[in-house]
Amino acid sequence: MENGKKQYQTAGRVALLAYLKAEATETPQTADEIYGALRKTDHTPGRSSVYRMLGELAADGAVRKYQAKGRGSVYQFVGEHADCGGHLHLQCLSCGRVSHLKCDCSAEISARLMKTHGFLVDSGRSVLYGTCFACVGGGKENA
Repeated sequence: MENGKKQYQTAGRVALLAYLKAEATETPQTADEIYGALRKTDHTPGRSSVYRMLGELAADGAVRKYQAKGRGSVYQFVGEHADCGGHLHLQCLSCGRVSHLKCDCSAEISARLMKTHGFLVDSGRSVLYGTCFACVGGGKENA
């Protein structure tokens, strides 16, 4: 049960989750982009159903919702058991890709902000904006 309501595994919901897992793990997409892609499948949920299911998935933590410059709300699949709470995220302002900060910087930044400013960072909801290595012109991003 999610959000106190029973969630049925309809064909549309299954198609949405499969699509998000395959296509929206690194590059968040708008609800309209997701709906447009789902229209090409056999089990297309209605537009309002896609919006409703994305809202439910975001509330449950399976999908993260971001505001992307010039695009509005975008959604990234993080899975049912993903732990995004332990690190900061990086979002490219050019391509929209969201990645996890892979080093110990998240803990260092969070500790510094708490010590210096008395501010507790919610790492799972914190995003640093900039330009990824690929968009800067360096080709493939460093891992």
